Amino acid sequence: MDAGQPTGFNIPPEQFILPERVTVRDPQGSQYVIERVLGKGEFGAIYLVRERDQKQRVFALKEVIDPDQDERKRFAFEAEVLRRLDHRALPRMYRVFENASLKRIYLLMDYIEGKNLEDLKGEQPGGCFSLPVVMALMPPIVDALIYLHAQNPPVVHRDIKPANIILPFSGEAMLVGFGSAKEYVPDSTTPILGHRSPGYAAPEQYRKGTSPATDMYGLGATLYALLTGITPVNAPFRVTENWATRVDPVKPANLLKPEIPVAVAQALQQAMAISVADRFKTVEQFWQALKVHGMQYTPYADTITKPQAPHPERVLVDSNAQPSQQAQPAAVSKKGGALRLCAVLFILLAIGTGFFFYVRGYTLLLLCSLSVFLLALGGL
Repeated sequence: MDAGQPTGFNIPPEQFILPERVTVRDPQGSQYVIERVLGKGEFGAIYLVRERDQKQRVFALKEVIDPDQDERKRFAFEAEVLRRLDHRALPRMYRVFENASLKRIYLLMDYIEGKNLEDLKGEQPGGCFSLPVVMALMPPIVDALIYLHAQNPPVVHRDIKPANIILPFSGEAMLVGFGSAKEYVPDSTTPILGHRSPGYAAPEQYRKGTSPATDMYGLGATLYALLTGITPVNAPFRVTENWATRVDPVKPANLLKPEIPVAVAQALQQAMAISVADRFKTVEQFWQALKVHGMQYTPYADTITKPQAPHPERVLVDSNAQPSQQAQPAAVSKKGGALRLCAVLFILLAIGTGFFFYVRGYTLLLLCSLSVFLLALGGL
């Protein structure tokens, strides 16, 4: 079935998710066969598709159903952002096209085969990752955010959360979910987002005025959730409670997980500060503060259920490593004791033999000297 001819459906075309084996055509004539639905949302879906002419090529096809003017602008901006970015932790975007008969627009981009950190987190003992694993997984994501914020003008992702970080079965973690991305222009306001991720959205996302500091809040909340297994409370509730009781309802991470160093917990709290002015100046500064203490911490790393990707395992503590050669001093001590015993026996034998045969004095002296030498050797 061709998506350009949606016959056989009893519901309006703008209300259904395309089934498997449907072919979607772009204006250039390329055809993409839907293999399965990767995810569904309020306004559309993301499909795994295979190019009909080159079946070995697979992509992710993101759609927005019956978009209004604002959704068209947002979708076009997402495509433009991805088109001009080039980073190993960001997916590549290939084209945007529209299907008028189905009243939907599409974005064709890289398909990343793997699991997101939200799902992987739930598979770990205790529902969270250890600090060494988090420090091993996150560098590509941190580097991607630094790269985004270094653009001119800076690009703010505005939806950093574990579900938007995918760990491929081979390769490093990748950042997805650019539907809320926006360019940051100082001294300007940005529209209030209709979509926010509870617990990960910064307080300013509930009003106008997001900036790169917004991503720092999302990154801090993401690390907090990965390390504790608990999603921080929503920003509006947090602001209200903090104002009313002067007590932050987001508990420091070390109170939830005592194995987390206090300095790491303090860095997380600063990154998630309610006021932008109280946060770190940059994501890089935040990450450096974590590295000072987080990279030195190794307990519990070998008790984790490791994600199905090779790179975290290279930094985990090797629980099968061979023990160090600490038994050598004991072996030397046993050897020295045996030599001393032999020397004592040799002295007794020498004295007894000397008296029995009435050997000359210097012979006995020679034998005693040899015995003393053996005693000295045994003490080494």
